Amino acid sequence: MASALFQGSAHAVLYSKFRPFPPAALISNIINYVKLKTNAPLKKAVDVGCGSGQSTVVLAKHFENVVGLDVSAAQIECAKAINFSSNIEYKVANGEKLPFSPCSVNLVTLCQAVHWFETDVLFKEVERVLIPNGVISVYGYWIPLPVLGKKEEDKKISDLIKQYLHEEKLGQYWDKERYIVKNHYSDIHLPFKDVHRTSLVKETECSLADYIGYLSTWSAYQKLYRKDKKEASNLLSYIQNELSEIIGEDKSPKDIIFKLYTDYFMIMGHR
Repeated sequence: MASALFQGSAHAVLYSKFRPFPPAALISNIINYVKLKTNAPLKKAVDVGCGSGQSTVVLAKHFENVVGLDVSAAQIECAKAINFSSNIEYKVANGEKLPFSPCSVNLVTLCQAVHWFETDVLFKEVERVLIPNGVISVYGYWIPLPVLGKKEEDKKISDLIKQYLHEEKLGQYWDKERYIVKNHYSDIHLPFKDVHRTSLVKETECSLADYIGYLSTWSAYQKLYRKDKKEASNLLSYIQNELSEIIGEDKSPKDIIFKLYTDYFMIMGHR
């Protein structure tokens, strides 16, 4: 697992501020699938690679106990401080060696994380800890994009973020695992029963300031920032100015509000 990418405390703080929460419809889909596959009480869910806890806290109301795991102590500290609930426990742990007894977990989730693991090892561990008919859900999302509802402007935004920023400027800094996400996990195959895939689009409102904050959480951007802080800062300033011009609003970035569309994709199966 490429754990070193997310170890820094500054990066963890950015994650906690700007990484998205999974859509409610996606979580409902997971819970309905769990209930369909087993009549067992919903005692324990485990969120592997939980980061700062956005994908963990949304499970709290559905289970007696939820555990978020991450190899980064900095991420876990942020999760404890921000995305807490009385029935959530956060631990520093490796998903390839889950700290649970056999047949003790109803649900294992991985949000925007499975591509970092040795999946053969991970899936064996998941199978070990799941109860009979317990569920695994792995899901992720591709680049959130501002959408104005204007064909020409929306294409300019897409080209600016996906082609110019993601590929031309940051392409050399991405790890190969990033392209597993780009393929919407089509290369991930769950060795479990009744596997099915689903996708949905999350629509939210976002300020330009928060969107730039989200872009700063990208691991490729963080690599560039560690190499050359000035170049990295100038790049985000350029993106912010370009987006402001395309949107056509002469306001502070925190006051420029737009719709943000995010493609989510998920694979589920059961033991």
